[in-house]
Amino acid sequence: GNETIHEQTIEVQDTTSPIIVASSMDATFECDGAGNSVDLSNWLDSNGGATATDACGGVMWTNDFDALSDDCGATGAATVTFTATDDCGNATSTTATFTIEDTMAPEVMAAADATVECDGAGNSVDLSNWLDSNGGATATDACGGVMWTNDFDALSDDCGATGAATVTFTATDDCGNATSTTATFTIEDNEAPAFTFVPGDYTISCEESLVYEGAEAMDVCGNASVSLIEEIILDANCPQAYMIVRTFTATDDCGNTSEASQ
Repeated sequence: GNETIHEQTIEVQDTTSPIIVASSMDATFECDGAGNSVDLSNWLDSNGGATATDACGGVMWTNDFDALSDDCGATGAATVTFTATDDCGNATSTTATFTIEDTMAPEVMAAADATVECDGAGNSVDLSNWLDSNGGATATDACGGVMWTNDFDALSDDCGATGAATVTFTATDDCGNATSTTATFTIEDNEAPAFTFVPGDYTISCEESLVYEGAEAMDVCGNASVSLIEEIILDANCPQAYMIVRTFTATDDCGNTSEASQ
């Protein structure tokens, strides 16, 4: 019945890190202008799509996300390391990048044509106001601000001081995406020349000489020329008595006319 006892200690250790079954994956989202907070939260909460197993126990996930980079508009990116740690402190990591990009051009409400009556000086105020307002166009962009430019060069040289220009207005967002709209600014002349002098009616005797005076006219939008047509109306009862009707026609550079008579 004599015995000797010897104790043996067997220590079971876990020195094996969790196995990454599926690595985290990059994710790219179109900018929503508010940091895509829901998309980012879902991606982080899902560990970028990564999964892991451990033969000896459970796995806890952590990540080192700090902040998105500050890129154009409200875009940005972050490279994140997701770490799977088992109950014994062994860890394995996987890395992926979350990106917010802006590929959408601004939404534009189209510019409108504008037509103004000629003022003889290029309608500079009207033109400036139209260009400054982008022809009435408006634009919005989900991811940031919008800057307008246009390609106006000069008005065409039409009759008098009229002219036109077809202008493309371009809205460009902070990331360089652009949308354009086109409209035409036109100066037209619909106003007839105005007479500044028309000789008055008069009556003379047969012995007196006729007095010939020309009419004068001016036009806001250019030059005005005056032409004359004379009509002689005889008195059937007195051959030496007659009436002369002189019709003056003023015509401007754009073909508008006005008449006066003596």
